[in-house]
Amino acid sequence: MEVCKKVHVFALLVSTFCWHTWIVSGLSSINGVIRSEKYQGGLCSIFVQPYSKYNCHEYSIGTSDGFKLGVQRLNIPSFSKGPVLLNHGVLSGGDSWILNPPGESPAFILADAGYDVWIGNARTTSFSYGHEYLTENDKAYWDWSVDELAAIDLPTMVYLVNNITKRNMHFIGFSQGTQAALAAFSEGSIGDKVEKVALLAPVAYVSHAYTPIGVAAAVLHLDKVFQDLGLHSFSTKTKTGKQYVDMICAAANTRCFEGLTDTFTGINCCINNSRRAFYEKYETQTTSTKNLAHLAQIYRANKFQKYDYGLLQNFIKYGSKDPPEYDLSKVPKQKLFLAAGEKDALANELDVERLKIDLGGQGFQYLYKPNYAHLDFILAYNCKQELYDHVISFFENNV
Repeated sequence: MEVCKKVHVFALLVSTFCWHTWIVSGLSSINGVIRSEKYQGGLCSIFVQPYSKYNCHEYSIGTSDGFKLGVQRLNIPSFSKGPVLLNHGVLSGGDSWILNPPGESPAFILADAGYDVWIGNARTTSFSYGHEYLTENDKAYWDWSVDELAAIDLPTMVYLVNNITKRNMHFIGFSQGTQAALAAFSEGSIGDKVEKVALLAPVAYVSHAYTPIGVAAAVLHLDKVFQDLGLHSFSTKTKTGKQYVDMICAAANTRCFEGLTDTFTGINCCINNSRRAFYEKYETQTTSTKNLAHLAQIYRANKFQKYDYGLLQNFIKYGSKDPPEYDLSKVPKQKLFLAAGEKDALANELDVERLKIDLGGQGFQYLYKPNYAHLDFILAYNCKQELYDHVISFFENNV
């Protein structure tokens, strides 16, 4: 098995050099920037208003570094329970919580249960509102990683919900949304405003992730290649992005875009295949190359740590040669619920087990789903019975 992996990596390395000239010429035609797709109308009008039973309101809130985040509030007229904030994963946006109809989408399920649902959209995603003065053509627009999502975006959204409702909230994170939450809790920036926390497909460590695109990119330092080429953002929706993903996956002897979802996440058990075209209309979304580089660094270092700027810049920024690790012992485990899937290729169960150990090994609730892969946690047609009934029970249990 290990020999095969090394052969695949070597083959991919060769193909990377062969494609290098093509990549440079392709990227020069788009000035190093792949624009994120924008849609007519907001998240509420596209996904919620077709179902007349729900109220939905759009909010925009500015961050300390000038981004304008989109946050949507979703509930039914008779809602009686407190607020719950939803935080999405990488290469997606807040719409990922409502891509299925009522009864199958997490946001609708929570609203039907009486919760005041708030959907967060991180910087540069399709349903946020850009920046005060930067544009997508500016390098600085993409100069961020999960560090900024944890230190700035998530606390900003928590502040908005708390300021409007005058109540503390529950929190649900998915994938990188869990990573941002773990980092924020370890830094002490949101704990006093959050009651209970559900982390779905939790990501802190990623060293046992086994998707072709993730492993190949991390092992071959393709994140560094992206940055050296002046590619500050990454999208799978452009011709260049699609071809580049296929190039990364060449060593696996497959064309990734023939099965893009499984390539990124593992084989999901319970997604309605008839809705895939609808999903792919809105997902994936553009992220920063720096954000992907940070994930690759975490993979290579086998540590949950801040962005590695290199020896000199680390000393300037952090006062040490290595980036500091996030202290998971500071996460409030007594109000924590984790849910992981055996088939998940991104939040691999070995990495989740390490996270559990770092959280103290006990004192939190844990749900293991043998049949679930990564996207099942937000898109499975049976997610209400299999997952969100458990989350709601956790929220409503006073123990």
